[in-house]
Amino acid sequence: MPPDGYGPEPASERDVMLQASRRLQATLPADWSVKVVTITGDEENARLELKRFDSPVLTFRVEIKRTITRASALFLLGKQRYIFERLARQESEDRAQGMLATRYLSPPIQDLLRERGVSYIDATGNIFLNSQDPLVFISERGANADPWRSAGRPTTSLKGLPAALMVRALADYAPPLTVPELAKVAGTSMGAAYRLVEYLTNESLITREDRGPITTADWPELLRRWSQDARFLDTNRTHGYLEPRGISALTTKLRELSDAQSYAVSGSLAAQPYAPYAEPRLALLYSTDPEVLAERLGLRPVESGANVIVASPRSPVVFDRTTTWQGIKIVAPSQAAADLLGGPGRNPSEGAFLLEWMEENPDAWRRELDR
Repeated sequence: MPPDGYGPEPASERDVMLQASRRLQATLPADWSVKVVTITGDEENARLELKRFDSPVLTFRVEIKRTITRASALFLLGKQRYIFERLARQESEDRAQGMLATRYLSPPIQDLLRERGVSYIDATGNIFLNSQDPLVFISERGANADPWRSAGRPTTSLKGLPAALMVRALADYAPPLTVPELAKVAGTSMGAAYRLVEYLTNESLITREDRGPITTADWPELLRRWSQDARFLDTNRTHGYLEPRGISALTTKLRELSDAQSYAVSGSLAAQPYAPYAEPRLALLYSTDPEVLAERLGLRPVESGANVIVASPRSPVVFDRTTTWQGIKIVAPSQAAADLLGGPGRNPSEGAFLLEWMEENPDAWRRELDR
């Protein structure tokens, strides 16, 4: 059965173009129309014309792909730039602008194309048309997840336990790492590791030798992407509490806990040893039993105005590679940064500050694999 509202999955590049152009037509005023001319050459697959009162307004040279990864998007951007530079050198009168069309574009790739000012359309209705001459701007939201993706298809996001384990391992351990080594240190199955590695390679987040080890990892971007795909408040069951005497009183109570295994501090407090941004206003804690921990700390449950959030983590990775600072158990910098970037209030600014420190001081927190 096709997903509600999206029709059957495009079976060919022609289907992609037809469905995407129909989505574009639906956004236009009644006196505007869309015409698609199929070319299927090396430099362009089709031309898309926008007309008003049947008079041409704007023409795009379209590169059509059934699927586009971040790596292929970067390649296509380079190809488009080469074409336009060549046409400029030849003083060609061809004024057609570039466009990418595909079955579905993920939000990160949409952001990449928008940053480069590149127009795109997909078969779900994600549309970005950007022209300076003539001045035309059209932006429309389609699906925010692939509606045709089914079980068994390749990974398309950093949600879920295997992704959490892999991102943390790739951030915490410096390459080179073979896929079996990564699976072992991350604690994932080999199948999950290979699927994630393929996805991360396609997204240009890691590089890997052919059938060999992972040689580089863009761990800052990995943490940013993970923080958006698996936000702290969305992926953990949280409880809000009030410590009436403030965060400093909470830290004193944490030092007095006899069982340090029962919790781990994240967020602003966990960033203090590395990159203190400002006096913490909100404490983020992980615990396998939040209610018991809150009772031991004398915290008051509240519906609003909480200055302490205690989370029951869906992934045990939050307790991996923790350290102790001034008698308090804190999560690894990579975990703290991701939680802050995806957290509430001023947390994202604090996360960006911590991430900047991590980039400048990798030897202070990253590890070498003990082989």
